[in-house]
Amino acid sequence: MYEVGHNVCVTQPRVTAAVSLACRVTEERGSTLGEIVGYAAGMISIRAPNTPIVFMTEGVLLREMFASPLLMQYSCIVLDEVHERSQMTDVLMGLLKKIARKRKNLKLIISSATMDADFLKDYFNLNKDKTNSTSVVMSMQGRTHPIDIFFVQEPVPDYVKATVDSVIKIHENEPFGDILAFLTSQEEILTALESLQSYAQTNNQTNKSHFPSGISRSTMIVLPMYGSLPYYKQIKVFQIDRNVRKVVLATNIAETSVTIPGIVYVIDSGFHKLPQYDISLGVEVLCVCVVSKHNATQRAGRAGRTSAGKCYRLYTEAEFDKLPESVPPEMCRSDLTSVLLRLKALGIDNLLKFTFPTPPPAKSLLSSIEILYALQAIDKEGVLTPMGVIMSELPLNPMCGRMICASAEYGCVDEILSIVCMLQVDGIFIKTGGRNAATARINKRNNFEVAEGDIIMYLNILDAYRKIKSKYDEKKMKRASRDWCQKMYLNYRVLEKALDIRKSLEVLVKDKFQLKNKPIDGADVGSVKCINIMKAVLSGLFLNASSLSVDCYRGVKGAKLYMSSDSCLYTQQPKWVVFASVESGPNGIYMRDLMTVQREWLTEVATHYYTDT
Repeated sequence: MYEVGHNVCVTQPRVTAAVSLACRVTEERGSTLGEIVGYAAGMISIRAPNTPIVFMTEGVLLREMFASPLLMQYSCIVLDEVHERSQMTDVLMGLLKKIARKRKNLKLIISSATMDADFLKDYFNLNKDKTNSTSVVMSMQGRTHPIDIFFVQEPVPDYVKATVDSVIKIHENEPFGDILAFLTSQEEILTALESLQSYAQTNNQTNKSHFPSGISRSTMIVLPMYGSLPYYKQIKVFQIDRNVRKVVLATNIAETSVTIPGIVYVIDSGFHKLPQYDISLGVEVLCVCVVSKHNATQRAGRAGRTSAGKCYRLYTEAEFDKLPESVPPEMCRSDLTSVLLRLKALGIDNLLKFTFPTPPPAKSLLSSIEILYALQAIDKEGVLTPMGVIMSELPLNPMCGRMICASAEYGCVDEILSIVCMLQVDGIFIKTGGRNAATARINKRNNFEVAEGDIIMYLNILDAYRKIKSKYDEKKMKRASRDWCQKMYLNYRVLEKALDIRKSLEVLVKDKFQLKNKPIDGADVGSVKCINIMKAVLSGLFLNASSLSVDCYRGVKGAKLYMSSDSCLYTQQPKWVVFASVESGPNGIYMRDLMTVQREWLTEVATHYYTDT
């Protein structure tokens, strides 16, 4: 498309995919990154204003629509990996269909590996007459090598342990080739990583002999790959070393979005994590679910990209036959508040009539509209409020956006910025085992835990980290920061990521929106300041309030909730709390990122939502 004169934009669902594809196309064209080919993903952008081929994440393209609703800077848009049916993909398809009606010369290329092509053809047909369609299906044969697929004879009781055992068996008995293992989450990957690194370290130190596979015992490197992993660590999986067997432990990020060179063996656990929106809670819960047949096919296909491969499925063939054909689109099972807010900001007035490829449940739509009204992002007529305009431009969920908008009223803009950016990251504390686990718990309790809850604790952690960084010059700062994090059992990379998010938010909030602290009597006094910060947090999280009952907590809509054992409030069990996120556990739904509140604060901060009864 570029060679016939088009300015091309290619979207990817993940940052890693956009960056790696841009680098590959640049290399194949023999040019410099940022000239003919560039990318814009996450908080990184390498492109010029006139770069003709740009790879970007879907969120970046959506933000570009705020400045240019018809995307006049592009004459061809490629929407890739559509079969994943993420929330952002479906929104973009709906918006691009609207744009295509206005711009007859715009070329749309919708790329999908496994999705129903006729469904897409009918959706993007702009003529009512189906015989004279404006869209056409083009098929391209993939270059795949033969793949042998193996199933287990009996169900495995622990798929993480079975994955570790399978990696070791392949390493010891199969010819040279890299291994890709699919697990569901960062926690599972780190558990498997610890076991495999211990195994590799033992072999490296004690054995110089060879396995029956002909491979030296000391030639295995284990690498993790998940969405929140820093980019410099993610790109390690793409590096090739012909003398070392690479084992990649990945979430479904490696299923379709990226191609890792050298993969010959795939281990499919049969599970992945999917967000499910619980209307009674008003928040998304990540649940571990079985994969679909399409997912299983995609995972197996990772083994046959460069040579003949093998796929080991940790479930029986009978279970495979019972799997659903495909996973329901994310739009039908996720929180829609952020999506609807951005659609409102783009001028879509009637959200119920927006042409989604697969319409979400009416209950979810109405619930999300009610939440936006409760957060005062829209008024009674459904029109965006001035506060809603600011919230729509912040790259945050509406609850966090509402906190920032309220922070000026309570005189704590800087503190809320720190809290919000800490809520965007996960794994702040390093997870340790053995004796170190007890030391880490004592350190956390003595240095950071506060009676007000986790959210105020996060503020204290980031403030302490920023003070450490400010004490030293640039040369010594990095080493001092790392040493302090190690001493305090904190994750250095996660805190650095939180600071990067804070810097970008600060530019938006202070420079663009000109939010400034309003003068408040006694606002600098410790207790008054803390209460103001907590009320500002509550202004965004008042929908997530819950009260202690006989054996659990009860949400304001009656949902049964439990407190996560990781919370610093776990031993206190206060009467009223608000939570920023939840997770599904073996016995129910567990609240995370908690803060204590007073009952009367609810009616004071959210008078439009709560009344005393």
